[in-house]
Amino acid sequence: MATISEERPRTLDYQVPDTSQSVLMTTLKRSWLTGRYLILALYLAICIYPFIWMLATSLRTARGAFEAGTSLWVADPQWSNYVDIWNSANIPRAAINTVLITAVCMILTIVTTSMTAYAVSRSDFPGRRVIMLALVTTLLIPGEMLIIPTFYVNRSLNLIGDWKSLIAVILVMTAGAQVFNIYLLLSHFLTIPRDLFDSAEIDGESYFGAYWRIAFPLITPALATVTLLTFMGIWNAYLIPLVYLAPLPDFQTLTIALIQYSKQYQTLYQIMAAGAVITLIPIMVVFIFLQRYFIRGLTEGATKG
Repeated sequence: MATISEERPRTLDYQVPDTSQSVLMTTLKRSWLTGRYLILALYLAICIYPFIWMLATSLRTARGAFEAGTSLWVADPQWSNYVDIWNSANIPRAAINTVLITAVCMILTIVTTSMTAYAVSRSDFPGRRVIMLALVTTLLIPGEMLIIPTFYVNRSLNLIGDWKSLIAVILVMTAGAQVFNIYLLLSHFLTIPRDLFDSAEIDGESYFGAYWRIAFPLITPALATVTLLTFMGIWNAYLIPLVYLAPLPDFQTLTIALIQYSKQYQTLYQIMAAGAVITLIPIMVVFIFLQRYFIRGLTEGATKG
């Protein structure tokens, strides 16, 4: 009679995980995430506090603006401060001038910088490297040093005085926004495969047509970044509008109108704060609509092969 041999139990090859070590790692990860969010919350509070303080100051009385210190609480909001600055500093007319200058400068900057970057990225003409080096060199020249030469140039063109000063401001500020934007758009144009342009050329597309119908739509994030940076720079510009528009009350921008208002009377900080809030609102609105393109526009050209 055959005997059935008893099978020995097999030994397990894996080890029982150390639960204490796993719990420790999980705790460390959660602590790191919590600490990171706390640091971000602290940074957010530091960044947003000045704006909230300015908003609170714009609702205070003249005495309350000095006695409040760093407090953000407003016991009796003075909404009439916004009415006072709106009427006294001629905000509606200044806003129209600012919108006009900003819109024209944005259009000219986008068109000129994108066409320049496109030409440099697609063409290998003689002197290309010299031109790019010259453009980079201009970044080393402070803008303040160019105020007097550009003023004499505009005066020789008879662009000083009355509404023609607006043209002078537009030309100077458009020229000042060229180099950085050209290099930003150039990095994005270089990421577009050359095969697209070769195919377009085979299909009979012109040089400008390839720029307008193919390249231009493909760099939308970069264009949004250029738009936002140009808008912020020109909307808040002070020095150039001061030189050309300070003697012309009917053609002043918002920034110059507020500064001129503060010079006429005693400095009313609550009124000036109300004017600053009015000036900042358009920038916040534009940034909210373009924020999803902003970071993409700055990084996309550097990360794509």
